[in-house]
Amino acid sequence: MAREILDIIEEMGFETIGSCDASKLKVSEQVREMCKVNTCGQWDKTWACPPVCGDLDHYRQLLSEKSRCYVFETWGELEDEFDFETMMELSNTHNQRTNKVTLALSKEHPEALVLGAGKCTLCPECTYPDEPCRHPEIVHTAMEAAGLVVADVCRAADIPYNHGKGTMSYVSCVLV
Repeated sequence: MAREILDIIEEMGFETIGSCDASKLKVSEQVREMCKVNTCGQWDKTWACPPVCGDLDHYRQLLSEKSRCYVFETWGELEDEFDFETMMELSNTHNQRTNKVTLALSKEHPEALVLGAGKCTLCPECTYPDEPCRHPEIVHTAMEAAGLVVADVCRAADIPYNHGKGTMSYVSCVLV
């Protein structure tokens, strides 16, 4: 199964891929507290974000049921620190790749838990709270919303979180 999941991830063209034992991942209350500050504007706005995506005990339980974590990144160089165009291109590319991984795994490995980078991008506008999610089989929550410190996950998977000055990276993971 591990090779099969890696093949799916590799097919999407991620720049960096690593893995670690799922037991190395720790859910952090502080990360969820940062979500509450609502810097991204998604708190209580989508099915994939807190508080409706599940409390941290839910994610602790899910992680305890998994044995392996596959971590994958999209990253690139910026022209300067204000190169928002490239940042958005990288973000969109990463989210499209992660959505494809999620779709492939939903068919072949429905037990897999995909955690993405940032807000859900499956629909232009979320149906929350008026209607059910349009894509419950492939929606994924952000790593941070699940209480994970992304830099710690990268370190556990032995991949760089920071690729140097003038770069930007987006990280997702799959737990099986």
